[in-house]
Amino acid sequence: MKKENEINSKLAKLEEEIKSKKKLPNSEKKKILKKSIINIIILLIILIYLFFLQLGEQNIETENFITILKICSVILILGTIVIFEISYKTNKNEIILHSIEILILSFYTLYLISGYSLYYGNFNKITISGMIISGIYYISKGILIIRNSKKKYYKSQNDIKAIVAK
Repeated sequence: MKKENEINSKLAKLEEEIKSKKKLPNSEKKKILKKSIINIIILLIILIYLFFLQLGEQNIETENFITILKICSVILILGTIVIFEISYKTNKNEIILHSIEILILSFYTLYLISGYSLYYGNFNKITISGMIISGIYYISKGILIIRNSKKKYYKSQNDIKAIVAK
């Protein structure tokens, strides 16, 4: 009877330990939330940028609007160069990824210049497609960040390697 009680108490302790390891601590939740919020903020900035480009196309004369598009693309490319330099110095992969995303946005802005000239009546469709693509990209990126961060945490908490090594 005594051995059964000992075994049951040990099993209860193991179950509690497993439950505690399955639960994400608040510090990990905050890290994951911070990464997700950064991506949501970047998505909102891109959507606002493309929305203002749509408004500009409707309200600004053609020559001035093309000049504005050129200025925006140059500013984005310069921002990309600065962010690449920062990421090179700090050696952080997240910053490198953000700079590549900004570079793609600057290429898209350069494409909008020719798209505005070639497909004059379809500029809204082009910018809306850019909004949809960036929305899909950042939502899927957010889902992957959450999933991979949880996997990484659970892998770090896994003690099977330590048990096997003994």
